[in-house]
Amino acid sequence: MIERLNQISLNDFIELSCGNYNCLLFDGEAATKEELKERATKLIVDYRNIVNPSGMKALILDKEDLVKERARLLSLRICQTLISINCFDDVREVLKLFDVDTRNMSEEQLIFKIDNMLRSAIFERKRNEERRKEEGEEKKATPEQIRSSFDTEIAFLMTYFKMNIDSRIINAAVYANIVHQADVDISIRKRQT
Repeated sequence: MIERLNQISLNDFIELSCGNYNCLLFDGEAATKEELKERATKLIVDYRNIVNPSGMKALILDKEDLVKERARLLSLRICQTLISINCFDDVREVLKLFDVDTRNMSEEQLIFKIDNMLRSAIFERKRNEERRKEEGEEKKATPEQIRSSFDTEIAFLMTYFKMNIDSRIINAAVYANIVHQADVDISIRKRQT
Protein backbone atom coordinates (compact mmCIF):
# COMPACT_ATOMS: atom_id res chain seq x y z
CA MET A 1 0.00 0.00 0.00
CA ILE A 2 1.17 3.51 -0.72
CA GLU A 3 2.48 5.07 2.48
CA ARG A 4 4.03 8.38 1.47
CA LEU A 5 2.89 11.30 -0.64
CA ASN A 6 5.88 10.96 -2.96
CA GLN A 7 4.74 7.43 -3.89
CA ILE A 8 1.44 8.49 -5.43
CA SER A 9 1.03 10.24 -8.75
CA LEU A 10 -0.90 13.48 -8.84
CA ASN A 11 -3.50 11.77 -11.00
CA ASP A 12 -4.07 9.07 -8.36
CA PHE A 13 -4.01 11.68 -5.58
CA ILE A 14 -6.82 13.54 -7.30
CA GLU A 15 -8.78 10.28 -7.44
CA LEU A 16 -7.97 9.72 -3.77
CA SER A 17 -9.29 13.21 -2.97
CA CYS A 18 -12.50 12.26 -4.78
CA GLY A 19 -12.95 9.23 -2.51
CA ASN A 20 -11.42 6.48 -4.66
CA TYR A 21 -9.16 4.86 -2.04
CA ASN A 22 -8.34 1.82 -4.16
CA CYS A 23 -5.62 3.80 -5.94
CA LEU A 24 -3.56 3.34 -2.74
CA LEU A 25 -3.22 -0.37 -3.38
CA PHE A 26 -0.53 -2.03 -5.44
CA ASP A 27 -1.58 -4.77 -7.89
CA GLY A 28 -2.91 -7.84 -6.08
CA GLU A 29 -2.90 -6.08 -2.71
CA ALA A 30 -5.93 -5.91 -0.42
CA ALA A 31 -6.84 -3.82 2.62
CA THR A 32 -9.92 -3.05 4.67
CA LYS A 33 -11.99 0.02 3.96
CA GLU A 34 -10.96 1.46 7.34
CA GLU A 35 -7.25 0.99 6.59
CA LEU A 36 -7.65 2.64 3.20
CA LYS A 37 -9.61 5.56 4.64
CA GLU A 38 -7.06 6.06 7.42
CA ARG A 39 -4.16 6.07 4.95
CA ALA A 40 -6.05 8.38 2.59
CA THR A 41 -6.71 10.82 5.42
CA LYS A 42 -3.02 10.79 6.38
CA LEU A 43 -1.93 11.49 2.80
CA ILE A 44 -4.47 14.29 2.35
CA VAL A 45 -3.31 15.87 5.63
CA ASP A 46 0.31 15.56 4.49
CA TYR A 47 -0.58 17.25 1.20
CA ARG A 48 -2.45 20.09 2.90
CA ASN A 49 0.37 20.56 5.36
CA ILE A 50 2.79 21.16 2.48
CA VAL A 51 0.43 23.36 0.47
CA ASN A 52 -0.88 25.47 3.35
CA PRO A 53 0.96 24.98 6.65
CA SER A 54 -0.83 27.85 8.39
CA GLY A 55 -4.21 26.48 7.30
CA MET A 56 -3.32 23.12 8.82
CA LYS A 57 -2.33 24.80 12.06
CA ALA A 58 -5.74 26.49 12.15
CA LEU A 59 -7.45 23.14 11.54
CA ILE A 60 -5.44 21.52 14.34
CA LEU A 61 -6.32 24.37 16.69
CA ASP A 62 -10.01 23.91 15.84
CA LYS A 63 -9.72 20.18 16.64
CA GLU A 64 -7.95 21.07 19.90
CA ASP A 65 -10.80 23.42 20.81
CA LEU A 66 -13.28 20.62 20.13
CA VAL A 67 -11.40 18.28 22.49
CA LYS A 68 -11.21 20.97 25.19
CA GLU A 69 -14.92 21.66 24.80
CA ARG A 70 -15.75 17.98 25.29
CA ALA A 71 -13.36 17.66 28.24
CA ARG A 72 -14.93 20.68 29.96
CA LEU A 73 -18.41 19.28 29.49
CA LEU A 74 -17.38 15.86 30.80
CA SER A 75 -15.64 17.40 33.81
CA LEU A 76 -18.73 19.41 34.70
CA ARG A 77 -20.95 16.34 34.40
CA ILE A 78 -18.57 14.46 36.66
CA CYS A 79 -18.87 17.35 39.13
CA GLN A 80 -22.65 16.92 39.09
CA THR A 81 -22.19 13.25 39.92
CA LEU A 82 -19.74 14.11 42.69
CA ILE A 83 -22.25 16.55 44.13
CA SER A 84 -24.93 13.86 44.13
CA ILE A 85 -22.71 11.73 46.39
CA ASN A 86 -21.68 14.71 48.55
CA CYS A 87 -18.02 14.85 47.41
CA PHE A 88 -17.80 18.64 47.51
CA ASP A 89 -14.05 18.72 48.15
CA ASP A 90 -13.49 16.88 44.87
CA VAL A 91 -15.77 19.35 43.09
CA ARG A 92 -13.69 22.20 44.52
CA GLU A 93 -10.53 20.57 43.15
CA VAL A 94 -12.03 20.27 39.68
CA LEU A 95 -13.21 23.88 39.74
CA LYS A 96 -9.68 24.99 40.67
CA LEU A 97 -8.60 23.52 37.32
CA PHE A 98 -11.07 25.95 35.71
CA ASP A 99 -9.54 28.84 37.71
CA VAL A 100 -12.66 29.20 39.86
CA ASP A 101 -12.03 30.38 43.40
CA THR A 102 -14.17 28.14 45.63
CA ARG A 103 -12.69 28.97 49.05
CA ASN A 104 -15.65 31.02 50.25
CA MET A 105 -18.39 29.07 48.44
CA SER A 106 -21.00 27.14 50.33
CA GLU A 107 -22.22 23.77 49.06
CA GLU A 108 -25.33 25.45 47.63
CA GLN A 109 -23.18 28.00 45.82
CA LEU A 110 -21.05 25.17 44.40
CA ILE A 111 -24.17 23.43 43.11
CA PHE A 112 -25.39 26.68 41.55
CA LYS A 113 -21.95 27.38 40.02
CA ILE A 114 -21.71 23.90 38.47
CA ASP A 115 -25.24 24.15 37.07
CA ASN A 116 -24.48 27.53 35.49
CA MET A 117 -21.14 26.39 34.07
CA LEU A 118 -22.75 23.23 32.66
CA ARG A 119 -25.59 25.18 31.01
CA SER A 120 -23.04 27.55 29.51
CA ALA A 121 -20.84 24.68 28.27
CA ILE A 122 -23.83 22.90 26.69
CA PHE A 123 -24.93 26.11 24.96
CA GLU A 124 -21.41 26.75 23.68
CA ARG A 125 -21.08 23.17 22.41
CA LYS A 126 -24.39 23.39 20.51
CA ARG A 127 -23.44 26.73 18.99
CA ASN A 128 -20.02 25.42 17.92
CA GLU A 129 -21.56 22.21 16.52
CA GLU A 130 -23.93 24.28 14.38
CA ARG A 131 -21.02 26.41 13.14
CA ARG A 132 -18.93 23.33 12.34
CA LYS A 133 -21.89 21.69 10.61
CA GLU A 134 -22.47 24.78 8.44
CA GLU A 135 -18.77 24.96 7.58
CA GLY A 136 -18.72 21.24 6.79
CA GLU A 137 -21.70 21.55 4.46
CA GLU A 138 -20.09 24.46 2.65
CA LYS A 139 -16.80 22.60 2.20
CA LYS A 140 -18.26 19.32 0.96
CA ALA A 141 -17.26 19.25 -2.70
CA THR A 142 -18.37 16.72 -5.29
CA PRO A 143 -15.78 14.65 -7.17
CA GLU A 144 -16.45 16.75 -10.27
CA GLN A 145 -15.76 19.96 -8.33
CA ILE A 146 -12.56 18.48 -6.90
CA ARG A 147 -11.31 17.43 -10.33
CA SER A 148 -12.25 20.80 -11.80
CA SER A 149 -10.43 22.59 -8.99
CA PHE A 150 -7.25 20.59 -9.61
CA ASP A 151 -7.56 21.19 -13.39
CA THR A 152 -7.83 24.94 -12.80
CA GLU A 153 -4.90 24.91 -10.40
CA ILE A 154 -2.71 22.84 -12.74
CA ALA A 155 -3.50 25.16 -15.66
CA PHE A 156 -2.61 28.20 -13.53
CA LEU A 157 0.68 26.66 -12.36
CA MET A 158 1.68 25.66 -15.90
CA THR A 159 1.07 29.23 -17.04
CA TYR A 160 2.68 30.83 -13.97
CA PHE A 161 5.87 28.74 -14.02
CA LYS A 162 5.83 28.20 -17.81
CA MET A 163 6.21 24.47 -17.40
CA ASN A 164 4.30 21.32 -18.26
CA ILE A 165 2.70 19.35 -15.43
CA ASP A 166 1.73 15.81 -16.39
CA SER A 167 -0.52 14.52 -13.60
CA ARG A 168 0.31 10.89 -14.47
CA ILE A 169 4.05 11.44 -14.00
CA ILE A 170 4.50 14.06 -11.27
CA ASN A 171 4.02 12.79 -7.73
CA ALA A 172 1.69 14.47 -5.25
CA ALA A 173 4.52 15.62 -2.94
CA VAL A 174 6.35 17.47 -5.71
CA TYR A 175 3.09 18.99 -6.93
CA ALA A 176 2.20 20.13 -3.39
CA ASN A 177 5.57 21.84 -3.14
CA ILE A 178 5.01 23.57 -6.49
CA VAL A 179 1.64 24.86 -5.26
CA HIS A 180 3.22 26.07 -2.03
CA GLN A 181 6.07 27.77 -3.90
CA ALA A 182 3.60 29.59 -6.15
CA ASP A 183 1.63 30.70 -3.09
CA VAL A 184 4.78 32.02 -1.39
CA ASP A 185 5.94 33.74 -4.59
CA ILE A 186 2.56 35.41 -5.15
CA SER A 187 2.40 36.54 -1.51
CA ILE A 188 5.85 38.14 -1.80
CA ARG A 189 4.83 39.92 -5.01
CA LYS A 190 1.64 41.24 -3.40
CA ARG A 191 3.61 42.71 -0.50
CA GLN A 192 6.01 44.42 -2.90
CA THR A 193 3.23 46.30 -4.71
